[in-house]
Amino acid sequence: MKREKTLIRSAVLVLILISALLVVLAAAAAHASERRIVDQMGRTITVPENPKRIVSLAPNITEILFAVGAGSKVVGVSEFSDYPEAARSLPKVGTYIKPNLERIVELSPDLVIATADGEKEKEIAKLQTLGIPVYVINPTDISGIIETVREIGTLVSKGKEAERLARGMERRIDEVRARVKGLKKVRVLLTFSVEPIITMSSGTFQDDLINIAGGVNIAAGERVRYPQFSMEEIIVRAPEVIVITTMSPGDVDKREVKIWSRFGAIPAVAKGRIYTIDSDIVDRPSPRIVDGLYELTRLLHPEAFPERGKTDGN
Repeated sequence: MKREKTLIRSAVLVLILISALLVVLAAAAAHASERRIVDQMGRTITVPENPKRIVSLAPNITEILFAVGAGSKVVGVSEFSDYPEAARSLPKVGTYIKPNLERIVELSPDLVIATADGEKEKEIAKLQTLGIPVYVINPTDISGIIETVREIGTLVSKGKEAERLARGMERRIDEVRARVKGLKKVRVLLTFSVEPIITMSSGTFQDDLINIAGGVNIAAGERVRYPQFSMEEIIVRAPEVIVITTMSPGDVDKREVKIWSRFGAIPAVAKGRIYTIDSDIVDRPSPRIVDGLYELTRLLHPEAFPERGKTDGN
């Protein structure tokens, strides 16, 4: 009897030791499958080594994820994530400014990627409290967009694909620089709307686009990133080209033409150089920003593209 009790105690002890070892190994495995990184806002977060369920909180992030080959990992996206086509059918989790936390939690993501635009600090903090890591991006120029592509690629275990994409973007930008080299820079107004006239100042990637495309941003140097101008101020700044971003690019709307036509003292109006451009390719900091650069360059310097054809740089 005494011997049997001793054997039972020994067996129990062995089971306890095995259980403890399994717990330690599980914890070690979990730790090994995670890593600590710093996002673009300087926040240190712990993320999975290879995320499987990703929620995108901005259309440009959605575009980057699909472009680097991580589309199959995306389980939720923000409203207006309409590119590529495959993103349209994914569950929506609110807007990039006002994300729906309840919907995000329901999707059980192991990684959320957000932008610094909009005041989402409380929502981000809440998600972090719930154990959902949030990586925040904040590109402010073209090189920053390319670096964001690389960072997101590494973040979602698509580093090679992202590097290939980033280098392709850099090659196309270099081609634009070569095309406009030596050409006289033109004064440009790039605007979201006519009434009111809202444009982009220094410290924005749109300002960087204008500079690379061989233009001079008439709003550069303003104290706010997205200043509002009166028509009188536009007359004083005398843009040679006016480009209006729109969700329906093509011929300039008759109403907008009528508004501008009253101000023939503006060089762009006098010369008929008022154009529209697809807002998605100049207002979203995504890989398609290079398409926007080509199109903008063609509008500013048509002489740099004598061959005609697509603006894809190929």
